[in-house]
Amino acid sequence: MPRIDIDVIEKPPEAKVISTLDGEMKKGSGIAPLSAFLAFPANVSFSGEQSDEQVILLMRAHVITTVPWIITSLIIFMAPSFIFPLLFKYNIIPSLTGSQAFCAGVFWYLGGFTYAFLNFLYWFFNVYIVTNEQVVDVDWYSVIYRKISSAQISKIQDVTSKQGGVLAGVFDFGDVIIQTASELPNFDFSKVPHPQLVVRKLKELMQKEELQWERK
Repeated sequence: MPRIDIDVIEKPPEAKVISTLDGEMKKGSGIAPLSAFLAFPANVSFSGEQSDEQVILLMRAHVITTVPWIITSLIIFMAPSFIFPLLFKYNIIPSLTGSQAFCAGVFWYLGGFTYAFLNFLYWFFNVYIVTNEQVVDVDWYSVIYRKISSAQISKIQDVTSKQGGVLAGVFDFGDVIIQTASELPNFDFSKVPHPQLVVRKLKELMQKEELQWERK
């Protein structure tokens, strides 16, 4: 019986690393639209996206960073019921008539709602996107103005992460600093969840891009 030689081709270690990395990202990903870290999100598009481009990560500042303005908003809404009566009682501010109190209350709650709503919009629409082709930084300034910056993966020169403080360590969030070619701006993904995972994924994409250029 003739001998048949079979060559066993092992997968390179990189393939296992890539699979493990994507699995870690999906494990740490949220599922709700309000999540701060979405890995391979469906039905996500942005201005300037190419037809064959895949969104790998969509990020916002970690949800824990919203706590200060949420607490401030709660204090604003609770003030008329708890704080103002004390101020009136001890004559710190003068008492108001019924109509004056009603008008003051309306303006107070409108101001509090506006403060909370604008902070929410700022958090929700300031997003960072990583695709298989580029990184995108969407800076939301107001309802009528936003700034979108992007850079191709091939233009990235270095990427690092920075975490500081007990809170960042406990909740695993920090900054991802992306250095690009000199003619392009650097990117700072501020206070995003799982910054080390983001750095590892970006470095993987950079390696893939280098391999593609070498094969050409």
